[in-house]
Amino acid sequence: MSDRRHGWFYWSLVAAVLLVPASARFAHAQSSARQNLTNIEDPAASDASEPGLDDPNSDGSESGDPASAAPADADGNPAATDDTSDPDDTNSSADQNDSDESLPQAGTRDPGEANPGDLVNGEPLTPPQGIDVSSASARDPAEIELPDQRAARRDPLLYQIEDLNPITDNRTTARLFRQEPYDPVGIRIGSFVLFPELDLGTSYYSNVFHTPSAKSDVAFDVVPSARLVSNWSRHALEFSATGILSFYNDYTTEDDRDYQLEARGRLDITSRANIQALISRQQSFEDRSALDASSVGTRAKIIEDRAEAAYNQRFNRLSLQLRGSISDYTYGSTEDLGVTTNNQDRDYTQYEEAARVMWELKPQLSPFFEVAINHRDYAEAAQSDGINRTSNGERYRFGISFGNDGDIVRGEVSLGYGVQTPSDRRLHPVDGLIIDANATWRITPLTSILFNAMSDVSETTTADVGGAFYRSASIGIRHQLRSYLVVSAAFNYSNQDSQDGVISDNEFREILGIEYFADRNTVLYGRYEHVNFDGIGIPNDYVGDEIHVGIRLRR
Repeated sequence: MSDRRHGWFYWSLVAAVLLVPASARFAHAQSSARQNLTNIEDPAASDASEPGLDDPNSDGSESGDPASAAPADADGNPAATDDTSDPDDTNSSADQNDSDESLPQAGTRDPGEANPGDLVNGEPLTPPQGIDVSSASARDPAEIELPDQRAARRDPLLYQIEDLNPITDNRTTARLFRQEPYDPVGIRIGSFVLFPELDLGTSYYSNVFHTPSAKSDVAFDVVPSARLVSNWSRHALEFSATGILSFYNDYTTEDDRDYQLEARGRLDITSRANIQALISRQQSFEDRSALDASSVGTRAKIIEDRAEAAYNQRFNRLSLQLRGSISDYTYGSTEDLGVTTNNQDRDYTQYEEAARVMWELKPQLSPFFEVAINHRDYAEAAQSDGINRTSNGERYRFGISFGNDGDIVRGEVSLGYGVQTPSDRRLHPVDGLIIDANATWRITPLTSILFNAMSDVSETTTADVGGAFYRSASIGIRHQLRSYLVVSAAFNYSNQDSQDGVISDNEFREILGIEYFADRNTVLYGRYEHVNFDGIGIPNDYVGDEIHVGIRLRR
């Protein structure tokens, strides 16, 4: 219980890290945005003036003579000049508007000027404030010019805060899938940009309960989400919220009422150091195929509260990351035929500390070594055998990062060793080779290959079992038949093994998908999935098919 009390102290610390920069820097960010950044225009007004946004055949090129641009004051208004032309002359006004479009944008550099982070006599130049120091030397000029409203509007993910935990929080894959001219532009709200989204769809399941005797059903799905991100020259703040609502026609026990709330921020201490932090809450209902899950009755509600913080420091080519996290898992009770099962023995809190050292061989190639330790604390002994599942774990990884800013390859791949040792010696340790990967290769401008893999020790209260080693791997391909039409295919494999023969589950899943971009704000999609589950004993095996169709509305 003392660990839990310490956990709430860490929660408060992380919340302070997130909120203090927001209040202390809000006024400065607004003033700085007026003075140094080009204002983000109303999307409806800017689409008509920006090539390549509404015309898929446009190359997006811009023209303008900077030498003819009129000077502007700090607020972006035209400054007074000695021009004696008639102010009522409409042609003169039109010329002035054209010259405003060709004003030099904030953050631009001379063609011969070195990029921040480029090596000069073995020492990198100091990156500008607000640039992620861990990837400064890998950024191309377009991303260095983040304050330019044109670049930001074309790629709203430039606003996105860097990954805090590269193992579990890698979001680089999505950044390669820009669908110009169909990327969302967001809604300007002060010094923030809002990206709302709503999915409406219908799903068919041939095997709702994941059992050998299949029962089918259809469901109506509603998935709202929103992301609010800062548009500041220094520091960053991001809020996101997602909900998953499903309404089954026959089996209401399968209805989902899931949600996730998250806030993450970055405090730039110097040009070479920053602090990142995250707090989140997630509610979900346990999948029928999960360990310790029941195939009958109601499903257990799972609530995960998470807090994480990281310190990043760059020393020339050497980068160091120190991070720590607290995750609290709470399992709700289940009911079947009037009998209630209490799942409090499955509740636990995980404390984790990690250190990563990275060396930049090239801007897009950096080997790293990471070590992490954890402590999983259970408040109660398991009902199955009366043994408390509290344990300690170690993870060692060596890998290569491909950088977050490459246009061809992004992500990282690592190999290592992991072990989880129960405190009660009646349970055996669970260990094995671990692989963690999240990589995307754009083999052509129209075709990309994705590879994902992860492994860790999963928790279970199965009698006399200390845990199961979980592994998953997937490979997929994504291809643009047209600028507005995308097809995809993927194969996923996952395995859970307790290393003593009690648990041995294998799942194979094939996926086919299609997306049709009607316009920037409307996407029609369809997806087919086939799953084959092979567990210990014939009663645990099942086969199922899923079909999902819907429409995605976004801004």
